[in-house]
Amino acid sequence: MIEKIVKRDGRVVPFNPEKITNAIYKAMLATGEQDLKLAKRLSQKVINKLEKSLKKEEIPTVEQVQDIVEQVLIEEGLARVAKAYILYRQKRAEIRKEKQQILGKKEIDEVDKRFDINALRVLASRYLSRDRTGKIVESPKQLFERVAVHTTIPSILYDSRVYSLKRLNKKQKEEKINPEALEGKLKIGRYTLNRYHIEGLIRVYSRLNSERKMKKRLSQIIEMIKSGEFDSYEEEINQYYNLMTHKKFMPNTPVLVNFGNPLGMGMACFVLDMEDSIESIMETLKRAALIFKAGGGCGYNFSKLRPKGDYISTTHGKSSGPIAFMTLYDKMTDVIKQGGVRRGANMGILNSDHPDVEEFIVAKKGNRQLTNFNISVFLKEDFWDYYRENRPYPLINPRDGKVWKYINPRSFFDLIVYEGWESAEPGLLFDDNINRYNPLIKAFGKIYATNPCGEVVLYPNESCDLGSLNLWAFIKEEFSQEGRKVYFDWEEFERAIRVATRFLDNVLDVNKYPFPEIEKMTLKNRKIGLGIMGLADMLFELELPYNSEEGRKMMERVMEFVNYYSKEESIKLARERGRFPTYRKSFYPEGKMPIRGFEERESWHLDWEKLVKKIKKYGLRNAFTTVVAPTGSISMIAGTSSGMEPVFSLVYEKKVTVGTFYYVDPVFEKTMEREGLFDDSLIKEVSKREGSIQQIKYIPDKWKKIFVTALDISAEDHVRALASVQKWTDSSVSKTINFPENATVEDMKKAYLLAHSLGCKGLTVYRYKSIKGVYIAGAEEEEKKTELTSLKDVKAKGPTIYKEAGIKSEIRETEETTGEKCPVCGSPLINIEGCKKCPVCGWSVCEI
Repeated sequence: MIEKIVKRDGRVVPFNPEKITNAIYKAMLATGEQDLKLAKRLSQKVINKLEKSLKKEEIPTVEQVQDIVEQVLIEEGLARVAKAYILYRQKRAEIRKEKQQILGKKEIDEVDKRFDINALRVLASRYLSRDRTGKIVESPKQLFERVAVHTTIPSILYDSRVYSLKRLNKKQKEEKINPEALEGKLKIGRYTLNRYHIEGLIRVYSRLNSERKMKKRLSQIIEMIKSGEFDSYEEEINQYYNLMTHKKFMPNTPVLVNFGNPLGMGMACFVLDMEDSIESIMETLKRAALIFKAGGGCGYNFSKLRPKGDYISTTHGKSSGPIAFMTLYDKMTDVIKQGGVRRGANMGILNSDHPDVEEFIVAKKGNRQLTNFNISVFLKEDFWDYYRENRPYPLINPRDGKVWKYINPRSFFDLIVYEGWESAEPGLLFDDNINRYNPLIKAFGKIYATNPCGEVVLYPNESCDLGSLNLWAFIKEEFSQEGRKVYFDWEEFERAIRVATRFLDNVLDVNKYPFPEIEKMTLKNRKIGLGIMGLADMLFELELPYNSEEGRKMMERVMEFVNYYSKEESIKLARERGRFPTYRKSFYPEGKMPIRGFEERESWHLDWEKLVKKIKKYGLRNAFTTVVAPTGSISMIAGTSSGMEPVFSLVYEKKVTVGTFYYVDPVFEKTMEREGLFDDSLIKEVSKREGSIQQIKYIPDKWKKIFVTALDISAEDHVRALASVQKWTDSSVSKTINFPENATVEDMKKAYLLAHSLGCKGLTVYRYKSIKGVYIAGAEEEEKKTELTSLKDVKAKGPTIYKEAGIKSEIRETEETTGEKCPVCGSPLINIEGCKKCPVCGWSVCEI
């Protein structure tokens, strides 16, 4: 009886006969066969043959097993199935070779196998550590181990043997510990701590000790680690490691890049404040520069600055105004790369009643200036009274609180809409919808700012702690004699939510903050942002149209689930480690929740009353637990669609010197193969139709309803999807409201008003082809003589070039564009999730 098998990388693992059955059955499905009993019988025949071929105590190799599978299929007269199996095997061999080249390895390991070619290209180009010569010196497996170990460090220090929930009478004696001297000498189970892990340990200990919460000296804790007393935390490291390597969850880019490395900063974005003085403005500029250097982005509300032309008493001159200072910040951003990973990203905000707001609205007209900024108008709550009654709306000088002038509120709103129609900016932030669900409004007043992409609403000096669950990874596919069954695994999803919540809470503690004020404010409220990605691919699998009531109900249910179980885990953390410090000043003790869904009992799937009682009794560890961010590179690493966005295009075409290659949405490809419709002709047809199948006559209507792209969906349905996800999200949601090229200004105005009425906290819009320097989905208009490879070659070679799971479209430069390129790899940028983004390496102006 065969018990073990030798993998290609030399590892000996348990033998699993089901893998043989599944491989044969998948080859059968690819040729239109559907006989699971036959697949099981053939699988047993393979095992019998294999056992006879082995010497005593010989362990078979993967190659031996696959060779015998081929033999059995041919002997059984299943030539077409054998051919499909051989082609698949050949394709996998080519993929392995390509992965070896990307990573500079002789053999790929089990983690490399889980990630597709494009994911490894992104990891290799931007995430894996390199030496001074630029050579990769870290594997993906080592990266995820490095991050998992670093993230587990706070849990060790919160262990009840060394941590006290109650404040002790005195601090422990401070000791000098040299991280370099301890490097390689401390282990948690099988995991070795490097010097940066040890620096994190010292940093967290120092903070908890300053709060008089540590029962033991640091040197004693280090001895406990050496003696193996904390080896049980190896399991927590494994949980984080498995969550990431099985692509169920990814933290934001700074965590992957910096944890276990010199910079140590895992926060993506920060909100900075400034007062109306040159000293304050320049201090904020300096802080932004240092944040960019460490890998973060910044959001600012410039509304405290006096308007352009206002009197300056100290110089007897006139003020330059906020837009002039924004230009200064923009220039600074140009010359500083974010931690060597990406250029700085900014969100510039101005209140609707600032005297310079009209100039602000048109500041990015034609995308010719402030190119390192997203800009948004913060529409104050009282604006709507003036708008409804069409009364003159006062603009207030922040210097003295006096009316600067009056404007027509409806003309003002129309100007915002027109600029959005023409240039996709400014975005809108809705004061009333943001602060109605702000749990800390009594303690700190209103929130007036967000991070660069607008989905994290923050007070000054707060920061973003973000990570996303890959919904597609929780789709389960089962085969039986009756056929194929697909379902969403809610139990596994709950477990992942809980582990990811604990992960993000630990990030808050072990993070290396750029400034003490940011550390203090962030840890007062302990906001975390657990979000989602892979929504579009999940809906494809479940055959739920994105733009349907059923699709939106699934979105609501998913986010309700994320919010509920992240709060449950936050309660557990509060009991173990303490509530967030401003809990008593929040509205949680009153039984309130920061989500609109809580007010609509008829939509509950879970017992929210029970949860609120637990919060009242035990408190919460985190003021917010949910945010839906743009996922940029991390969705590319996970090989799934981006954030909550629909797929931008079902087919991506790439023209290179040797011919034309196509990349197809994986769920679409799989479905069309089952339907017997997938061939060269279909790929070219979809590409020519800008990635859409709606006008292809021979595709059944059923699939046209399910496989909709961003441009197939009406603006109203985009807004309703946004509202569905926002309903159960504490902070806000990053989503682009796509409009067709021929959309009118009035169409866009209706979308803005609908978004506000449905409770959305902000809005980003994009009318197709409206921005120069942004690229277009679909095939090139001018036919060129290029060599079209066969479908076989496309499938074999496809993974060696680029496949962006969230976009999956061809990106081409139109004649009138500026040809803006990615600063990392030189590829054309596209516009999605409100940001310019590189579809090849994942670089983005405001990528998370």
